[in-house]
Amino acid sequence: SNSLGKDAAQLQQFDIFKGKKNLSTEIEIIKSQSVVERTVKAMDSTFVRVSYFAQGRFKTTDLYKDSPFVVALDSLSPHAYERSFFLQFDGKGGYRLSFGEEDPTPPQSYRVGDTVQNAFGRFRVLLNPARGRTTDPATPYYFIAHHPLTPVAEFRSRVGAFRANEETSILFITCQDAVPERATNFVNTLIDEYTKRGMDEKSNVARNTIKFIDRQLDQTRDSVAYWEGVIENFKKTRGIVNLTPDFTLEKFTNYDNRRLELRLQLSALDSLEGQIRQGKDASVISTSNLGTQDTRFSSSLLKLNELETQRKALLAYATPDNPNVRAADKKIELLRSKLYEDLNSYRDALENNEQTINKAIGGFERSLQKVPETEREYIGIQRKYNLASNTYQFLLQERSRASIAEAATVSDVLALDYAGMPGEPISPKKSLAYIIGVFVALTLSISFIFVRDMLDDTIADANQVEKLTRVPVLGTVSHARDTRGHSLVVADKPKSAVAESFRSIRTNLQFLATGTNHKVVVVTSTVGGEGKTFFSINVSAILALLGKKVLLIGLDLRKPQLHREMGIPADVGITKVLIGKATAQEVIFKTAVEGLDVMPAGAIPPNPSELITSDAMKSLLQELKPNYDYIFLDTPPIGLVTDALVAMAYSDINIYLLRQKKSKRAFLNVINKLHQDQTTKNMAVVLNDVKARSYGNSYGYGYGYGYGYGYYEEESARLPKLRGWLKRLIPFAS
Repeated sequence: SNSLGKDAAQLQQFDIFKGKKNLSTEIEIIKSQSVVERTVKAMDSTFVRVSYFAQGRFKTTDLYKDSPFVVALDSLSPHAYERSFFLQFDGKGGYRLSFGEEDPTPPQSYRVGDTVQNAFGRFRVLLNPARGRTTDPATPYYFIAHHPLTPVAEFRSRVGAFRANEETSILFITCQDAVPERATNFVNTLIDEYTKRGMDEKSNVARNTIKFIDRQLDQTRDSVAYWEGVIENFKKTRGIVNLTPDFTLEKFTNYDNRRLELRLQLSALDSLEGQIRQGKDASVISTSNLGTQDTRFSSSLLKLNELETQRKALLAYATPDNPNVRAADKKIELLRSKLYEDLNSYRDALENNEQTINKAIGGFERSLQKVPETEREYIGIQRKYNLASNTYQFLLQERSRASIAEAATVSDVLALDYAGMPGEPISPKKSLAYIIGVFVALTLSISFIFVRDMLDDTIADANQVEKLTRVPVLGTVSHARDTRGHSLVVADKPKSAVAESFRSIRTNLQFLATGTNHKVVVVTSTVGGEGKTFFSINVSAILALLGKKVLLIGLDLRKPQLHREMGIPADVGITKVLIGKATAQEVIFKTAVEGLDVMPAGAIPPNPSELITSDAMKSLLQELKPNYDYIFLDTPPIGLVTDALVAMAYSDINIYLLRQKKSKRAFLNVINKLHQDQTTKNMAVVLNDVKARSYGNSYGYGYGYGYGYGYYEEESARLPKLRGWLKRLIPFAS
C-alpha cells in the first residue's frame, strides 16, 4: 500500500547501504586523527613507538626495521618520551646505556635481555631476530621512545590523499618518510584500516538499527495485541458493522503513517542528543536514523571526535589548566553548543510537521461525527489497529533486513593497488639540489665579493691612486712570492717580474730631478709593513746594476731593519757617525752588487729626531754626495713619527710607498697634504706588492726600453706545475 511505501522510504533513510560517497569527505576521513591513530595501533609497535638510529661520522641513519636491536617497553615515565637513549654494544652480549651529555646520570652496563629499571621507567633491550642477532661494537646507536600520539601526529603531517581525476571515484594515498619501508607499511596498513573502519561503521549502524527497531517492536507488539482484543470484543458485543461507502480507513491510515515517520525521527533525534550529552565517544555515535540530516550531523560528529582526540593528546603532556587544553575545551564546547542548536532546530521542524498532520487528522475526526455512532466507534478502533499492525509488519521486515545486512557486511572500498617501495627518493631532487647549490654558491660568492669590496677601505690598484691624488705614480712593484733570506731580488732573480718592475721604476726615477747629479732620495710610508726597506734595497741595487754609484743609508733609527736584510752587524752605523764616534768610511759596507754600498742605522739612540736634524747629519750628506750618484735614505713611517719629514729637508726626490690591499685609502690624504704644502720636492708614489692581474702596462712595464721579455723564462718553469694543478682542480682545464 501507499502507507507501507512511505514507511519503507522513511526507514530506508536508516539504511546501512549508503549511496555514492562524497570523496572530499572521504579524503578528510582518511587523514583524520581517528583513522591515522587506528592505523598506527595496527602497525608493529616495536618499530612505531620506538625509533632506532645509528650514528656515523657524518650521518645519522634512521634504521627502522633494519635495527640490530629492539626495545620492549614495559612502562615509561612522561619525561622519558622523546629522549635519546644511547647504546654502545661490546660484542659479547652486553652494552652500555647513557643518556646524553646534558644528563648527569652516569653510563650503566647491562646484558642484552636484562630489564632496565630507572627513573625513566622499565624496558628491555633485545637483539632483532630479523637481523641475525648481530650488533656492531664500533657503531654508536641510540633509540627514542615516543608517546603513543606522537607517531599519529607525525604520520598525519605526512599523509596525503587526492583524486585521480574528476570523472572517477579513485583516490591515491601518499606518505612521505625518510625510510621508504616505513612509508610503505603505513600506507598499506592505512588502506586496510580505512576499509575495516567502513565495515565496522556499517556493522555498528546495523546493530544500532536493530536495537532501535527492537524497542519499537516491543511497543508495537503490545499495541497490536491490545487492538485485536478491542475489535474482537466490539464485534461480540455490538455485532458486525457495515461501513458507510463514502468513508474509508485509507485516508486515516495515510496520515497516521506520516505521523509515525515523524515520531520515529524524533525518537532517533532524542537518542542522538542523549548520547552526546552522556559524553559518549563521538566516533561510535550513529546518525543513520536521522534521514536527510545524516550527513549534516555526521560531519559535525567527525569534527567533534577530532577535537576530543586532540584534547587527549594534549592531556598526555599538560594539565587541564594548560592554556592549550583550555583552548581545546572551548572549541569542543562551542561545537557541542552548535550541535545542540542544530538538533533543536531540526526537532522544531519535525514537530511543526507533526502539528500540521495532527490538524489534518483532526479534520477527518470531525467528519466522523456525521457517521452513525456505532460505525464511528468501529472506524476509530479499526484505524488504530491497522496502524499498529502495519507498523509491526514493517518493523519485522526491516529487522530481518538489518540482520541480514549485519551478517553480510562487505566493504564498499576496493584497494586497486597497494603501495610499493619507490625506486628513488622523491625529495630532495638531486638535479634540483645541484642547481640550487650552484645558484646559492654563486649568489653567496658574488654577495661576498660585493660586500667585501664595499667594506674594503684599502688601495686596490694604481688607477685608484691616480684618481685620488695628484702626486705622480712612479711605478708599481710586483708581488714577490717569498723574499725571506734573499731581499735582493733584482740580483738573485734578474729575470723575474719583480726585477722587471724595478727596472721600470729605475727608468722613471731618472727623469726626476734631472738637474741634479748627486741625488738624495728619501723613501717613506704611512705605517710599518708597507715594504720601505725591501723597496730601498732593490731600487738601490737596480741603479747600481746600471753602473751608478749608490749608497743606501738606514735612517730608521727607531726600528732598524736594513742590517738584518743585508746580513751586516747591527752595532755599527750612522748613529756612531752622528755622535762623532766613527767616520763615515768606518760604517760603510760593500755588498755583492758592485757599486752598491750600505750604511746601516747602528745602535738605537735615545734621541733619533735630534740626530737627524743635527748639523752632523747635514755635514755627513755633504761629505758623501760627491762620492755617489744616488743616496737613498730608508726612513721610518711618516704616519708614526716626524723623522721622515725632517729627512725630506735634505732630499732631492721623495718616494712615498703604498702597499696594495694593506695601505688604507685614507693614507692618500697624507700624501695630498704634503703635496699641497709644497714642502717636499719631486714627490712620487710607488705601489708595492701588486698582484699580476692588478696592474696594467701603464706601470709594470710601460716605461721599459730594450729589456725584452727574458724574465718570463724563470716563470715558465712553473707553468707545467700550474697546468697540472688546474687539471686536478678543474678536469676540463687544458
